[in-house]
Amino acid sequence: MCWTLPGPAPTHSPARGRLRAVASLAAVAAATVVVSSCATPSASSVTADNGVKISMSTPPGFRAKQTVDMLNSDWPIGEVGVRTLAAPDVVNNVRDTMENLWWERPFTVESVDYYAGRVTLHLVNSFGAGQDIEIHTDENGMVDRFDAQLQKPKVDSWADVDAALAKSRARYSFQVARVDAGHCDPIAGTDTHQSLPLASIFKLYVLLAVADAVKAGTVSWDDELTITSQARAVGSSGLEKLPLGSKVSVRTAAGKMIANSDNMATDLLIAKVGTAAVERALVAAGHHDPASMTPFPTMHEMFSIGWGEPDLRERWRNAVATRVPQARAQLLEQTNSRPYEADPARTHTPASTFGAEWYGSAEDICRVHAALQSGAVGAAAPVSDIMSAIPGIDLDPQQWPYIGAKAGNLPGDLTFSWYAVDVSGQAWVVSFQLSWPRFHGHTAGAWVMSIAKQVFAMLPRQS
Repeated sequence: MCWTLPGPAPTHSPARGRLRAVASLAAVAAATVVVSSCATPSASSVTADNGVKISMSTPPGFRAKQTVDMLNSDWPIGEVGVRTLAAPDVVNNVRDTMENLWWERPFTVESVDYYAGRVTLHLVNSFGAGQDIEIHTDENGMVDRFDAQLQKPKVDSWADVDAALAKSRARYSFQVARVDAGHCDPIAGTDTHQSLPLASIFKLYVLLAVADAVKAGTVSWDDELTITSQARAVGSSGLEKLPLGSKVSVRTAAGKMIANSDNMATDLLIAKVGTAAVERALVAAGHHDPASMTPFPTMHEMFSIGWGEPDLRERWRNAVATRVPQARAQLLEQTNSRPYEADPARTHTPASTFGAEWYGSAEDICRVHAALQSGAVGAAAPVSDIMSAIPGIDLDPQQWPYIGAKAGNLPGDLTFSWYAVDVSGQAWVVSFQLSWPRFHGHTAGAWVMSIAKQVFAMLPRQS
């Protein structure tokens, strides 16, 4: 049983807004660590990078120092290491929490609050966000409660949004735009022209190509797609359980592609309409540089180049540098001659540092959202429901009766976008793109989401 002894007031207690790091985003993939940690508490070093010391004179203080050492170690968190820290009945929970936090290392100790039987660590992680960890110990000096809370940055202005994102050390862009009659009218943003990784937001172009084909009568929502081994290899959110050769409808695949960011469904749809149709959708939606994604890479092709065996990243970077589509086409075609096999050594390393990603700007994102919504009429009307199946953000439905969403997460790249209609009928597109030269876990996603919700709260005051 977890409990806390009553104690004196903490030695340091600034007012802090906290956001529990438990948000789960349907489009944001969680990383799983399977290597056991060899980290052990160090009795010789008690000074954090910023000079703040953790007192080890009590069991909670000792465990706080051990926690920081483990989180800052290059050894992944695992059950072996956590058993030296936590009581047996909480090992699994502590391990899961620490594994998620470990991806955001290094942590700097900003301050420590000491209480009877517990401490609260106030840390700053690698992307500049505050992270609190409350540690309680039992009568044996082992951790029996471990509560991690992510600090919510305070956002009251567009300058605050920019300042918070700038602390992340990412290349980033954000934009807030009104949408009227299919036209985007930006009211705030940073580097909205900058071409950055889209991650799974690129699937909006695939949906647009499908919708255009449906309106042209060359594809029906009821057409069946056949599950293949090549398509299944890139991952799915449930369809992979179906036997090879099973059929799914275009409508089902489109829904999965947007709501669950299903990779297999995406490639099945691209195969159905053809890459040329997606390239035409880039042009139709006003992408700033359609040639940069021509030929349009499938999930199989880009995953094979970015994270597959053999390693083609450097060759892809050279091909991109030539600006010759044939050079990229040759590499893409090469990947289709073999199954996709992930290279475990590169699973958590960004490929966008080599240019292996789908690219677009904040302005492109707004335009493709607007194109999808304005075109969701007649035979393409299901697009509206497909886009809004999972809103991806917790907003008051009375104030925001319609929310279409698409987000993405690949190693180092984190993206969010929404087409939302407020109670007055005004449509908005809000987007965020962040790209780091390193992997970040889903804590980063929760942090961006906390900013996004505050952005939406500001919109009525801006209208």
